Amino acid sequence: MRSPVTVESIRQSLDDARMTRAQVVAIVVAVLIAGLDGYDLQAMAFVAPAVSEAWGVSKEILGLLLASSLIGMAAGSLGLSPLADVVGRRPMVLLALALLTLGSLASALSRTIWELGISRGVTGLGIGVMMSLTTAVAAEFSNGRSRAFAIAATTVGVSVGGMLGGLAAAALLETCGWEWVFGLAALLGAVLFFLALIALPESPAFLIARWPKSAFERLNGVLARLEQPAVTEAPLRPEAERSSYRALFARGMASTTIRFAVVYMLTVTAAFYIISWLPQMVADAGFPPSTASLISITTSLVGVPSALIAGTFATRFRPVGVASAAMVGFGLALVLLGIVPPTGPALIFAAGACGFFLSASTAVFYASIATAFTPLMRVSGIGFVSGFGLLLGGLGPYFAGLMFGYGMSRTGVSFTFAIVAAAAGVLLFTHRSSTGGAVGARAMPDR
Repeated sequence: MRSPVTVESIRQSLDDARMTRAQVVAIVVAVLIAGLDGYDLQAMAFVAPAVSEAWGVSKEILGLLLASSLIGMAAGSLGLSPLADVVGRRPMVLLALALLTLGSLASALSRTIWELGISRGVTGLGIGVMMSLTTAVAAEFSNGRSRAFAIAATTVGVSVGGMLGGLAAAALLETCGWEWVFGLAALLGAVLFFLALIALPESPAFLIARWPKSAFERLNGVLARLEQPAVTEAPLRPEAERSSYRALFARGMASTTIRFAVVYMLTVTAAFYIISWLPQMVADAGFPPSTASLISITTSLVGVPSALIAGTFATRFRPVGVASAAMVGFGLALVLLGIVPPTGPALIFAAGACGFFLSASTAVFYASIATAFTPLMRVSGIGFVSGFGLLLGGLGPYFAGLMFGYGMSRTGVSFTFAIVAAAAGVLLFTHRSSTGGAVGARAMPDR
């Protein structure tokens, strides 16, 4: 008599099987979407000097514009991304791409500060959802052996998207105007929407864990695309899994959730300072907006190899140690940014140092988040951590604008955010030491 197929046996089969073409395509779609996130995340920063010059915007108002998409991202991460643990990954990916595309198009057509701010907020809603989903999709469509690499690839995708976006923005600012920077994002979003509609099936991990209506037909359809045999019996789930925020604070999970959320909040506060204000700082040093965009992409350029290097170190050393050291290194790089002279080579070197340590820390940290939560809590967990961090840390560009507006120098503002970045690394390392590395074990790929 055939033994019933359990959830764990299905997951194990998917973990142990070779990667199929359909799985690779799904991961590639996730990486491409992450690249669009990286581009659109920095789009406002790329055009900030041009908008400031064209509309005569003060630094305080510019700070609000830079923070508008981050506030939208927080709302998307907290309010919308948990729906992916209820209705599925695929419909939320399509919704997020639609929001991102429409928000970018509205940004390109904006004629007032209020229109641009609201449009960037709508765009941020889509980016906030996608930040949670790209990691989850990469984790759930990869096998056990490739999972860590697939998650790291989405982080690299963000860096590559920011780098290519900076190059495109520099060319568009020089020839077409700042509106076309957002127009290109809308075009790319539309293309990826139809690509995901065709090539991205529902996550098998979600279907197995949720077991929704018509689960047999839906799951077997996905398994056929993944070249897996069809299941004939409903999975036996040894324990009930919850997909609400309450589950994130249940016994045994609360400390993990809170720890990740606070560390992420501190990290993104410093990260969005450098991402949002670097082009304007370069422009303030006397360079044209197009040159400011080119110099700012240095942070993304060095982020690609640094994420891969950090991932390699994380397989040999405790991931928490790698992430903590990188966060402290990011703080030191911000100090460097504050003290270098306002020359092209010096700013490029300091920006590169910031990008290297920032990308290294986020690559390992995102992998830890993705594997710390079970499938029915994964997107909710990533969404809460991201949303909580963005809700508070996303105000970093606004506070930076206030500090600049009150007369603080690049040195003083950079030192302030350097303390925040270093605090994130120290907090993460101290907590890990006190728990004996328990969560560090969970940060390794699910098997």
